[in-house]
Amino acid sequence: MQHMGVDEAARFIRKDPFAANLGIEFILIEKGHAISRMTLGEEHKNFMGMIHGGAIFSLADATFGAAANSGGTRSMAIHVSIDYLAPPGDTNYLQADVRETARAGRGGHYQMEVRNDPGDLVAVCHGWAYHTSRPLKG
Repeated sequence: MQHMGVDEAARFIRKDPFAANLGIEFILIEKGHAISRMTLGEEHKNFMGMIHGGAIFSLADATFGAAANSGGTRSMAIHVSIDYLAPPGDTNYLQADVRETARAGRGGHYQMEVRNDPGDLVAVCHGWAYHTSRPLKG
């Protein structure tokens, strides 16, 4: 089994149908780091007219998946926590920036930040991924 490189992994990750359905675009995918943007519409709002917390979490989680799998081997989340710090407000998009901050054996710790288009911090997340030795596809 041959593992794919970062560029091939990025091409594979960018085909994520769940992310595409939410309007998430992967801007940067490099080893242990990913940035994505979700253009917001009415479908991202809750019954109060605010951006749904699930949409914010999904953006962070999809970007976490991109960062964790960027090395070309299958990785999966084993824990993610989120702190909502401020409402997104009147914004056209949200952007997530996820970085691997530590490795412990097959475990990788990731820090996620979600910001609105003015750059205000909306949410922070911390997550652990389990990194397998299996190739990302195949």
